Amino acid sequence: MGDLNSSSAAAPSGGRIPCRTPLAVLLLAAVPLSLTGCSADAPSPRQRTRAAVHALCEDLGGLRMDAGKLAGLSPRSRGYDDLRDLREDVAHHVDLVTRGARGIRKARAGAVSDAYDRLSRAIDDLPRGATGAQATKRIRPHLEALDRAIAASQTAVKC
Repeated sequence: MGDLNSSSAAAPSGGRIPCRTPLAVLLLAAVPLSLTGCSADAPSPRQRTRAAVHALCEDLGGLRMDAGKLAGLSPRSRGYDDLRDLREDVAHHVDLVTRGARGIRKARAGAVSDAYDRLSRAIDDLPRGATGAQATKRIRPHLEALDRAIAASQTAVKC
């Protein structure tokens, strides 16, 4: 047989030629590995839609939780100031919902955004010295409208 560790092998004609088998094996092994990114594993439109709906459902859930914090404002809270801080969290989630719903026709994000706008105006209209209890009482109808809009969106996309 021959020395397997040598860098050359006997040619069929008896002469010696340099052994390039390890290099050829490495090249042949690298080709399929480099093509794995080009395979048909890219997400289908249906998979992309499902992922978008899933992300939207998470954002709607986060929005609902933040709106619940507004509704659960303690009577001992700072009232107006606390509402403004919590409104920032709600605004962030409304923005996420609006952006996430762009590719989903039936998301009803416009209704969610409109309900948030009405809630935001109601918070702006509160007197500066309003207590937590007073503030919650005045914005409750707007919170309920936002909650209904979120629920309708969640139902429409089947969260």
